[in-house]
Amino acid sequence: MTNEFSRRRFVRGSAALAAAVGASSLESVAAEEGGTAFASAWGHAPDRVWIGPEYWTNPLQDWRLAGGRVECTNVAADRSVHLLTRAVGRGAGTVQMSVRIGRLSGTLAGGKGSAGFRVGMQGQFSDYRNALTQRKGLDAGVTAQGGPFIGDMHAAKAGEAPLDRESVELRLLVESKGDACTVTLAAHDAADGKELAKVAKDGVPNDRIAGGVALVANFGDLPAGAGPRAQQRRQDNAAGAGNGAFWFADWRVEGSRLERHDERAFGPVLFNHYTLGNGGILKMTAQMPPIGAGDAQAVRLQVKNGAGWKTIAEEKIHPLARTAVFRVEKWNDKADVPYRIAYALADAEGKAQDHFYEGVVRKDPVDRAVITVADVSCNTHQAFPNTQLVASMAKLNPDVLAFVGDQFYESSGGYGTVRKPLDVSALDYLRKWYLHGWTWRELTRDRPSLCLPDDHDVYQGNVFGEGGEPQHGTQEMGGYELPGPWVNIVHRTMTSHHQDAFDATPIKQGIVPYYGVWTYGRVSFAVLADRMFKSGPEGKVPPTGDRGDHVKDPNWDPKTADVPGVVLLGDRQLEFVREWAADWRGADMKAVISQTLFTGMATTHGGQREVLRADFDANGWPQTPRNQALREIRKCFAPHIAGDQHLPAVVHYGVDAHGDGPVAFAGPAVNVGYPRWFEPKEPGKNRKPGAPENTGQFADAFGHPMTVLAVANGAVAPRKTVMEQLADRSSGIGLVRLDKAKREITFECWPILADVSAAKGQFAGWPVTVSVMENYGRAPSGHLPELHINGADAPVVQVIYEKTGEVIYTLRIAGKQFRPHVFEDGKYTVTVSRPETGSFRQITGLMPGGAEKMTIEI
Repeated sequence: MTNEFSRRRFVRGSAALAAAVGASSLESVAAEEGGTAFASAWGHAPDRVWIGPEYWTNPLQDWRLAGGRVECTNVAADRSVHLLTRAVGRGAGTVQMSVRIGRLSGTLAGGKGSAGFRVGMQGQFSDYRNALTQRKGLDAGVTAQGGPFIGDMHAAKAGEAPLDRESVELRLLVESKGDACTVTLAAHDAADGKELAKVAKDGVPNDRIAGGVALVANFGDLPAGAGPRAQQRRQDNAAGAGNGAFWFADWRVEGSRLERHDERAFGPVLFNHYTLGNGGILKMTAQMPPIGAGDAQAVRLQVKNGAGWKTIAEEKIHPLARTAVFRVEKWNDKADVPYRIAYALADAEGKAQDHFYEGVVRKDPVDRAVITVADVSCNTHQAFPNTQLVASMAKLNPDVLAFVGDQFYESSGGYGTVRKPLDVSALDYLRKWYLHGWTWRELTRDRPSLCLPDDHDVYQGNVFGEGGEPQHGTQEMGGYELPGPWVNIVHRTMTSHHQDAFDATPIKQGIVPYYGVWTYGRVSFAVLADRMFKSGPEGKVPPTGDRGDHVKDPNWDPKTADVPGVVLLGDRQLEFVREWAADWRGADMKAVISQTLFTGMATTHGGQREVLRADFDANGWPQTPRNQALREIRKCFAPHIAGDQHLPAVVHYGVDAHGDGPVAFAGPAVNVGYPRWFEPKEPGKNRKPGAPENTGQFADAFGHPMTVLAVANGAVAPRKTVMEQLADRSSGIGLVRLDKAKREITFECWPILADVSAAKGQFAGWPVTVSVMENYGRAPSGHLPELHINGADAPVVQVIYEKTGEVIYTLRIAGKQFRPHVFEDGKYTVTVSRPETGSFRQITGLMPGGAEKMTIEI
């Protein structure tokens, strides 16, 4: 944007400022083609919450564009508007800023609060986005009592600037003097330019000015409650400092130290997620900002058409989720297809300019021997935007990104949460969700991804979904705390790009489920919602103590919690798993993806290292439904990919005996906030020679057989800096390699600071490799005749127990020979098929025994 104000206007009425810098310097900068000077254009934009791609507002719901100015609508502390496309560089030079400020309720005088600038915004990390959540920098503004200040607002002298007027113009000048600089703030009458007051600060280090710039309404964020800081806040309020509602207009920034970064603009298309599969169906969700009624309401999906682009779909933007969801059938899944998402951003007069967000839909890697799945979960955004970890993920270059829950936490980005009314709460949610997209968008734009909402994604510490019930009591009694329409916003933003749900019939409160199958790269994934139907334990199991989901009594008997009538996956979802396990169309291997482990593993919880006998949040409970689910999952020899626990581990589930269920991987948290440990009282049995004592065979908290193959406990006393603390708490990323040729699964577990290109560097105990057959490691009682299959490579074999009609297992074999194993005497039916063509051969009445020496030609 061009700069519309001159150096003379900026310093008008201030001889000291006029003497500081030559009058021609700013004029020459403004005249340069593509110069660094900036001027807001809010007068050319329609009214809306989102103020434009050049800005980030903290928090989103507290700001709006109205009548050509930006208004802070919430009377609260430390609300800010950050300019993304400009930054102050290091070294010597000048920076000048100006902005008009006023009060929503009338004249500036007589109210409370403060307003002005923040410069030199630097985060703990080099990425500019980190500074947006830090609230750090040099403040310069004016209090409602007419006190200009630089740095400490409490040093302002009331009455120096008469504010008995509609608005004033604040002007900030930074000029270097050797290694330091002088910062001057002047307040001028916005109507005639007359200087009202001025304050200066010498000896400010040049580096303190380097970084981002922002506008701030109501400096300071002192907590309420007891203590000296709360007392200071009460004194501030008594003196009229407090908080007020302000507006800003005509923000201008320039100077020789100003850097231009147009590439940092965020929007109007913010990010996207997509999946491709299930026979050539593309599902893509474009995430938009909260546009206004005067903006275009539709988004277009375009693909390369020779030298140009062709629009193949157009979808409306959801009014609350701010998403446009595309579903395209008969997509060319045999080639990488460049695409772009197009949106026409209009000005207040209706003149539109197209903006584009480009990427590539990768071809379905059906011919690739190994499909890699990234296991990503639990991001507190303490290291936002996790630049180093994202770079590591790019090096690993997974085929699929699986975000398996807690894409953010209630604390992410600061400012807590807003839970009502619905429209404001939706904006509060979107701001946190945008942190996730901003972190990962360079990877999600060119590869498919899944995104499963977990408890913190719906603003709860734990979710016992109770089939969509609203929460009627404690969290542990079950239900969703926020209403169904709000939960649907979460589901729409996170899961609308998933392949079509198995059964999209809404559950209670109209909540739309998302569980279903996705087949990609000839791997069939069952995407489960393992929280949505789960029962709340409180009131259903015998009382457990202070919390309905925690058991502290070391003598507690887990059998007392195995009560009738409770639910894990629910009947609908269990039926899906049953059908999916037997359907091998287009698949060589299978895997389950859900939020958390089906075991109760962690023994020690939280920063206070609380020892729990059991935690009902993990899916080791309820026991009987858990076992029922695993009996179905193991019938297709599928491993389980999950997150949630903040305790990296590979666990071999047991149902009736150790190792008779699937192998599961709980990947590490991206940023661990709440640590957990596995610290059993006794060493594990039958562990590998030299393996740690907390590996091997155990009984989990709910009495299930559990074999720990690898686990990465964090430090008891982690270091203090952010990255050191995250590393010491076992933060990182997981990767699962599904080798279709070898019929093997390898689990990789990478620490947050690891060099993923090195041969070593994973957490101790990783990588872990298991065979497909280990995912149903039940000891056989005998074998049926060996099958010699002609005319079909890698056919599907299904074994049915004729006495009950139960499917024992279904498996796509490698090669042309297979000897089915069984678990009890009796007659069996074996079906050999090619499900893609519908051809099959069925043999009945087969029995184990001497059959080991027999073969059947098919």
